This record gives sequence, structure tokens and C-alpha cells, in this order.
Amino acid sequence: MRRRSHLAVTFVALLTVGWSVVTTQPSGSALAADPEAELARTRAQLADARSTQQSLEAALDRQRAELAELENRSAQLDDRLDAARAELDSVTTEYERVRGLLAEVRAQVAEIQAHLADLRARIAELDAQLAAVAADIERRTAELHDREALLEEHLRAAYERSQTSLLEVLLSARSLDDATTQVGYLMTVSDQDRVLADEIRSIREELEVRRVTLEDGRRQLAEARSLARQEATALRARRAELAVLEAELAELRAAAERKRVEQEAALNASLSAEEDVEAKIAENERAAAEMQRLAQRLQQQAAAQQEAIEEARRRAAEEARKNSEAERDRNAISNRGFSWPERSFRVTQEWGPTGFALEPPYTYKGTYYPHFHAGIDFANGCGTPIYAAGPGVVVASGQPLLPWDTGFGVVIDHGNGIQTWYWHMQPQVVVAPGRIVTGQDVIGYEGTTGMSTGCHVHFAVNHHGVWENPRSYLP
Repeated sequence: MRRRSHLAVTFVALLTVGWSVVTTQPSGSALAADPEAELARTRAQLADARSTQQSLEAALDRQRAELAELENRSAQLDDRLDAARAELDSVTTEYERVRGLLAEVRAQVAEIQAHLADLRARIAELDAQLAAVAADIERRTAELHDREALLEEHLRAAYERSQTSLLEVLLSARSLDDATTQVGYLMTVSDQDRVLADEIRSIREELEVRRVTLEDGRRQLAEARSLARQEATALRARRAELAVLEAELAELRAAAERKRVEQEAALNASLSAEEDVEAKIAENERAAAEMQRLAQRLQQQAAAQQEAIEEARRRAAEEARKNSEAERDRNAISNRGFSWPERSFRVTQEWGPTGFALEPPYTYKGTYYPHFHAGIDFANGCGTPIYAAGPGVVVASGQPLLPWDTGFGVVIDHGNGIQTWYWHMQPQVVVAPGRIVTGQDVIGYEGTTGMSTGCHVHFAVNHHGVWENPRSYLP
């Protein structure tokens, strides 16, 4: 009797904790597992899924940037090809300029090809990552089904045993200690089911993250593959066009060589008609040496002209703003800010190595040439106005090469170590040293002073003491 009273008191106390706490005896495999450890593992995999998603998103961002860069370079290549085509179609095109342009195109083709190969490698890497995500989804889905089945089994067993009251469980115990142990065990099993339910929810959340990652990745991968195919097709077409342009360039080179030979023959013919040819050649060589020394002295004085050069650029910008579009088109300006010194002309001698005996020797980029023309000659008739090629300040004018050269000329400093030289002008001096000029200012008139074979302008560009091809600076 005392024992039953004792059990009744225990029963009432347990009812306060919860009358409805019932569960089923777990299977041996369920008891063997550690629910808390399983939940921790699941949460770790969820974190891993989110990390994978972030990593793939970062990879996709990099891929988008690569695609944008590839499209940009492709557009630049199109511009270069269009420019090259326009140059080849022009009757005034020159071989050296087009050759340099096509060299840039070839370099860009190689660069785009490298970027395309890198993009394909990234696509393959992303494809492998997505395959791993898909495999993880399949594996975790199977684990989810197992966990759901185990929880269903527990719930079903709990329902089947719900008819067994907690009172009967307690009354069937042999002692209070046994009853307390049994009830505590039942409550622990209930906690295990809650942990199992939490694990199932975490697995579902993890799977959702991985599915979203997989869908986004596959969509971006499809777009990347499509764009890579388009770019590969476009690159093949550009290579074919480049081959055509290079074939045309070869024809242009032959024509340019014929033109050079004709010019040299005409110049040598005019020279042979003169007396004291050797004396003229020696005098011209001395004049060239003096020209080089003068260029170097003017380079050393360039810092003092910087303020005037900036003022010239400001005036040029103001004039460009005021000028009409038609006026700008008539006097095109290069991307370096220079224009041709005459509005209409024909080129009579190109820059570079030549067979014309009157030209002095020169070493350019480490190569010695016995005869080298350090500028471009062009003509439009005696008295044609000559304009400054760009904004700058006059640093020499008149006859600065006396006594070696009696020719009249002008030297303009444009800053950044760049000088432009204009020679064989008419004797009248139009601009004096210190004068600020722009591309709209007349600085002299076409003449034939000094060692000249007729009215023309010798236009030269000196960059830090080196005579460069003026066509690299002109439009």
C-alpha cells in the first residue's frame, strides 16, 4: 500500500512535467547514432553549401568581367579592322602606316585568342564545380529520404503506442528508480526526434541552397558557352579578313616601293644636273649635323617654354570649340593633336632610308643608314600658306642653321619633348621665337630656300632628339 502511494505521488509530479510525453523505443541503428553530432554535421554541410554558392557566385562575377573584357577587345579589334580597311581603300594610303596598324590588329587577335582560351578554361572549371554540386544534391537527397523515413517510423510507432498511458508505464515499474529512469528515457528519445527533425530541416535548406546555386551556375554557364561560340566564330572571320588585308598590304608595299624608287630617281636626276654635287652632299651633311645639335639645344630649353605651351593648348581648345564641324573635317586632327601643315598638297618624298645621294647618313634605333630622309616633303606650289601642325611655342625661326644651311624655317616646341620643323620657306619671317601658335596660325609660306630641289616643305618631328616618322603624329 505504501509503495502504491509513493508511486502515485511520483505519477502526479510527472504529470506536471507533461502528460502527453510519449514516444517509441528507437531502433538499434537510431540509438547507435549521435543526433547532436548528425545535426552538427548537417549544419556544417549547409555552411559548406553556402560557401560553395558564394565561391561560384564569385567565379561567375569573374567570368562576367572576362566576358565584358572579351567583348570590349572584340569591339576594339573591329574598330582597328575598319580603320585598316579605310586606309587600304584610300588612294593616299601609305604602306608604313597601314603596316603598323595591321601589326596592332595581329597583336589584338592573339590577345583575344588568349582571353578566349582562358574563358574556355574557366567554363570547364565551372562545369566541373557544377557537376560536383549536382552530385552533392543527389547524395544529400538520398540522406534526406533516409532521415525522413526514420522520423516517420518513429512517429508511426509513437502513434501506435499512444494508447499506452504513462500511468501504466509507471505502475509497471518495479521501483521508483526504475520508473524515473523509464520516464527519463522516454523524454530523451523525444529530444532525439526533435534533433532529427532539425536535421531534416537543415538538409532541406541546404538542398535548396545547392539547387539555387546549380540553377544559377547552369544558366550562366550556358550564356558563357554561347558567347564563347559567338566570339570564336567572329574571331575566325576577323582572321580571314586580316589575311585579305595583309595580302592587299603586300600589294601596297610593292606600290609604295615603286613610288619611292620613282621619287629617288627624280631627285637624283635633279641633283645630277647640278654642279659640284659632292660639295653639296658634304655641305648638306654638315647642315644635318648642325640641325641635330640645334634640336638638342632646343630640347634642353624646353622647360622654360612649358607655360607658353600650355597657353597654346588652351587657345587651340578654344578655337576648336568655336570652329564649325565642317572646318574641323577640312583640317583633321590626329589623336596626338596634330594636323597637316598645308591644307592641300602632294607628298614628294617619304621619311626614312633612301637612295637619294643628297640625304645625309643617320642612325635610327641602332641601325646605320648611309642616306636617311629625316622628315616628309610635300608641296602645293610656291607661296602656299604653311600652318603650325599643333599648339606650341616658336623656339627658332629665320635661318637658325647658318652658315651650313641658308634655308628659312621654323621650329615649334609642343611639350613632352616633341618639336616640329618646317623648312625651305620663303625668306620672309612670319613668326619670331616666343610666339604662341595653334593649328590655325600661319607660320610661313612654301618656298625653295636652302638646299632644295624646288618649292616644297620639309616637315620633320623630333622627339627627345630622335627624328621620328611624322606620319605617326599626323591624321
